[in-house]
Amino acid sequence: MVGVAALCGVAAVGLVVEMVRNRQPGGLLLDFLGLVAASVLVVTVWGVVRLFGDRGDVPVWEYLGYLLLVPFCIPAGIVWSHGERSRGGTAALLVAVLVVPFLLLRLHDIWAAGT
Repeated sequence: MVGVAALCGVAAVGLVVEMVRNRQPGGLLLDFLGLVAASVLVVTVWGVVRLFGDRGDVPVWEYLGYLLLVPFCIPAGIVWSHGERSRGGTAALLVAVLVVPFLLLRLHDIWAAGT
């Protein structure tokens, strides 16, 4: 999870640079965001697999809700950014990228509290 959060941080820096330059993200940055989205999918699958093991008193529905929300953040931000061709669209994508580490931290907290 820390690796995914680090990837989100790198993507956020790239998005801030694009906002300052008043440009839409494209090319290499979108490819990198695809890598981040793929890594989020890996974390999601890993989280679902974890639920089948010894989970203690983890609130399953709360954990699963956060877990299933995370993979939709970056694609939704990309769609929103593509529809809004201004700095605001890039900012919306930046917010989506920054939400992912917070959701992952919440997942960690939920799991830690239940075990």
